[in-house]
Amino acid sequence: MQTFLARWLVALDVVTLLIGLGLGIAGTPRGYLLALLVPIAIGPFTYARWRLHRSLAPALGDRGATVLAVIGITCDVVLFAQLLTARAPETLPFLHGDGIGWIGPVWFSTHALWLGGHGIAAAVRGLRRLGQRGWALIARTSSPPDAPESPERREFLQYMGAAAAVVPFAAAASGVPLSYDFRVEERELIIPGWPRALDGLRVVHLSDIHVGGGMTRERLLRVAELTNACQPDFVAHTGDFLIHASGDFDAPLYEALSRVRAPLGQWACLGNHDYDDADRFVRRLGDAGVTTLRDRLTRLEIDGQPLELGGLEFVFRPTPRAASHQRIIEGWGERTNAPRLLLNHDPSTFGALPADAASLVLSGHTHGGHVGMQLGKSHAITVIGLVGLPDQGVFARGDMRLFVTRCVGFYGYPMRVGIPPEISLLILRTPGSPTAGEPVRSL
Repeated sequence: MQTFLARWLVALDVVTLLIGLGLGIAGTPRGYLLALLVPIAIGPFTYARWRLHRSLAPALGDRGATVLAVIGITCDVVLFAQLLTARAPETLPFLHGDGIGWIGPVWFSTHALWLGGHGIAAAVRGLRRLGQRGWALIARTSSPPDAPESPERREFLQYMGAAAAVVPFAAAASGVPLSYDFRVEERELIIPGWPRALDGLRVVHLSDIHVGGGMTRERLLRVAELTNACQPDFVAHTGDFLIHASGDFDAPLYEALSRVRAPLGQWACLGNHDYDDADRFVRRLGDAGVTTLRDRLTRLEIDGQPLELGGLEFVFRPTPRAASHQRIIEGWGERTNAPRLLLNHDPSTFGALPADAASLVLSGHTHGGHVGMQLGKSHAITVIGLVGLPDQGVFARGDMRLFVTRCVGFYGYPMRVGIPPEISLLILRTPGSPTAGEPVRSL
C-alpha cells in the first residue's frame, strides 16, 4: 500500500503541474500560478503526506494503514478538486458548501503544520547531535556505541508518533470555528497632534473581507450588523474585498456594504486581490456607498474641523513600491494643520512612507499573522511578527502611527489557526485624554 500511495502522491504533483502548464499555454495566465504552486506548496504537502503516513503506519498495522491511505486519498481528491474549481465554485457548488468545504483546508493545514513541526524537530535533533560530536571532539573521546533499541521502546515511540499526529489535525480543525468567529475589538488610540475637536472620533476599520468561498451572504450581513452596532462616524476599508474568482460571487458583498450606516460615509483603498477588473469593482463599490481613494486625497469637515483622508493603490512590484508611494504622497503637497488618515493595504511599506505622510495609517493584508498564538487583544506570536514585520496592533515611527487589523476574512493559507478575525472599532484620542490607549511598538 505504501508503494501505491507514493505513486499516487507523485501523480498528484505531476498532474497538477501539467494542468497548470496546459491552462497557461491555452491562454489562462493563472495556470502558470497553479504550476508554480507545485514546488512551493503542493510538493511539500505531498511530501508531508508521505512522511506522516509512514510514521503512522507501523502503529496502525496493515489493515489500519490501508484504511488511513483510503481516507487520505479521498481527502486528497476533495482538496485538489476544490483547488482546481476555486475560481469558479459554481461549477461544482457542493464542493464549496459548508459541509464539505472545510475538508480540503483542514487536510492541507494538518500537513502544513505537521511539516513545520517535523522540520523544527529535525533541526533540534541535528543541533543536538552536532553538540554531542563537538563535545566528544573537545573531550577527545568517542561517543559510546548506541545500545540496541528494545522492542518495547520501539513500540512506545511508534504510539507516541501516532499520538503526535493528532496535534496538527486538532490545531487545523480548531481553525474551522475560529475562522468566522467575528468579534468587535474596541481600541482607544492616542494620536500625537490629534485635535481636541475630533477627540473620540469613532472609526470602524474593516479589511480583507474576501467575499466568496466561506465568506457567505449570511456572514457578510453579520459583519454589517456588527459594524452598525459600533455606531461609527465613518468606516475605513483597507482592501482585499475579493478573491480571484469568476461569476457573480461578489454580489453579496455589495448588499452587505449598502446596509452599513455611518454619517461620514465609507472610504476604501484597494488590495492586491481587487485588481481583476478594478474599474468595474470601484463602480460597484460606489453603488453600494463606498468611495474608493485611488492614490487620492480628500478633505472632510466635521463640525468645522478639517480631516484629510488619503488612499494608496497597491503596487505589485516590491522594488518601486516605496518610491511610488512617496511620489504620490509628495504630489499631494505639504501637510496642513489638518490631521490625516491614510488607507494603505500593505503595512510592510509603513517604514518607507514620508515621515509626515499621515497622523494615522490603517492597513490590513497580514490577517493578524494568520497562524500563531493570540496573547491579547493586540499582540500575538506569529511568524510574520517574529521576522520583524507589523502583523497586528499599533506601531510608531516618530509621531506617525500605524494600526494593523487582524482583518475579517482570509485568503491564501486555507484557514486561521490561533488568530481570530476582528472588526476593529478605533476611538481616536487626543494626547492627555484620560485613557492609557493601546500599547505602541516602534518600527
